[in-house]
Amino acid sequence: MTNPYKPTDPGRAGQAAVALESLPTLEAARDQVQSAIEQLGRQITAAAPNTHFEWRREDSRTGCNPPYEQSEGKLISLRNYVSESPVPEQNWKQIYDLAQQTAHTLGLANVTVFKDAPNDHDLQFSDETGAVLRLGSKDATVITGATGCRLPAARHPAQ
Repeated sequence: MTNPYKPTDPGRAGQAAVALESLPTLEAARDQVQSAIEQLGRQITAAAPNTHFEWRREDSRTGCNPPYEQSEGKLISLRNYVSESPVPEQNWKQIYDLAQQTAHTLGLANVTVFKDAPNDHDLQFSDETGAVLRLGSKDATVITGATGCRLPAARHPAQ
């Protein structure tokens, strides 16, 4: 059995840390994810006019997961963009397609479906750095996301 808490070996950790230098800063990534979430919210409202979104809660900042855990990178999980109304089932396929297009613009190729039942949907698009776009609709509709591991501007060599 492998130990999930075992640190990344130094060689791989070093490669991962260097790879972060070629990515946008943490702050730029946060702005990009927030903009994508807001755009998706507008598209959902256009397709399902009963939905109206507002930001709730606060962003949170954490360290990164392996193989980036030894880097100076951070990850921001964005607050939730919430509509009190769920997406009507007849609109779900269209909304899924919009979310997939939005995820594509963020470079998020991995899809995880947590739930896919009538009037109960929860899915996530992600990449290997921990970047996420998540959409759920049941009693309400929630869009959220995360930047993935990125270097803060103060630590980014291109800044």
